Amino acid sequence: SSIRGRPASRAARPRRAFRCRHTMAPMKKPAAATAVDRERSRSTPPAAKAGESPLLKGLTALLLGLERRPDRRKRCEDMLAKDVPWLKVEFFRASDGKVDTIPEDEVARTWNTKNNSHYGSYEDVKDKDGNIIHTAAEFADPGVDYEFSPGERGCAHSHYRMWKKVAEGTEPVMILEDDVQIIFERTNGKMANGDSFTNRLELGMNEAVKKGADVLYLGWSGHREGNFKHLKAARGRKNPVIRKAEYVWTTVAYILWPQGAKKLLEKAKPMDQPVDNFMAWEAREGRLTSFVLLDEGDTDDIWAGGIVTQVDFNGDSDIKKSDGGDQGDDPTEYLAKKAAQPES
Repeated sequence: SSIRGRPASRAARPRRAFRCRHTMAPMKKPAAATAVDRERSRSTPPAAKAGESPLLKGLTALLLGLERRPDRRKRCEDMLAKDVPWLKVEFFRASDGKVDTIPEDEVARTWNTKNNSHYGSYEDVKDKDGNIIHTAAEFADPGVDYEFSPGERGCAHSHYRMWKKVAEGTEPVMILEDDVQIIFERTNGKMANGDSFTNRLELGMNEAVKKGADVLYLGWSGHREGNFKHLKAARGRKNPVIRKAEYVWTTVAYILWPQGAKKLLEKAKPMDQPVDNFMAWEAREGRLTSFVLLDEGDTDDIWAGGIVTQVDFNGDSDIKKSDGGDQGDDPTEYLAKKAAQPES
């Protein structure tokens, strides 16, 4: 799952691998840092006791990966076992878009860029001879049709299947893709680790439960409260732990509640956008109650944040971005073929 087009905002930390090749914006002293620290010291038990926390006790994670990538599975399972041993992890076989049959009533074969163009900045697309195939304006209206790449379609179907599993249960589930990374340099300059992940996760889930969340993004990139583009922010003090999501990319790590899974499945008839676009649009339109989890130091002037990042996304992705994304994939390869017009 990827940022489609190029994100319009340019403020981000380079240590994030969330599809954003941005320049680094000047970082302010975190305005909410003292509030976060107070909340953390008041509410967070030692990470070693995380398994005893009512919110985290019994939490399970579905680790998504391709069977043909055992290297990625092993790296991730080893990391989780070492750094968050309290987390119960179940491997979930990904749908392989190159070999598996994916029902068209679950995931469409094509998608249109119109919705995503509100947030991704598209450019003219030209053929190899330099002739314009689609202007930048066309990506917004009427939108450009793309075929899902096999990787995108497999990824979308994998999440669809995980949503079905979550919807059948009664408790929230952590969804992880196998390139998730919990050890990285945080926005505040410190190194993230299993303890910081656990502490922030417990704080975030506590706040998310209070607000009736459907989805809590543990890693994110895009527009959320403090950096809204379409939605209007509520007045008053902003929550120092979670913020309402407007349109955020990435599905590398999120908590999904059963009622949220049911809402997504109800609209995915079929899923007609790459999965992160689809989830983002449902939140933007108010049909899905989504929040992002802030890490310590994640201020309103940054583009990407959370308590996870990704491993070598640009160098080792099994998913080509049909519209080119922000990583240089060919934006013409998956342009949808137009049906031949009957002769008059």
